[in-house]
Amino acid sequence: MGQQWQYLSQVFEGHRMQDDLDELGEAGWELITAHWEEYSYGGRTQMQARCILKRPRAEAAVEADDAFDLSWQKTPAGLA
Repeated sequence: MGQQWQYLSQVFEGHRMQDDLDELGEAGWELITAHWEEYSYGGRTQMQARCILKRPRAEAAVEADDAFDLSWQKTPAGLA
């Protein structure tokens, strides 16, 4: 079987992003994409990044999923 991956979708505040990504990187996560957005909070404009990260899936996690016969279904947008 080929390489399997775990994926993480996370929003980071601009001023903390590098620290948070460094911490996730130490745990094996790799940044795939980041989309920068502006938002207003407390009368100030802030920046945030919507990111997708991946890391190789541990063999034990793959075996555990197989043991429980997990299946995934698509969910229409807004109903998750």
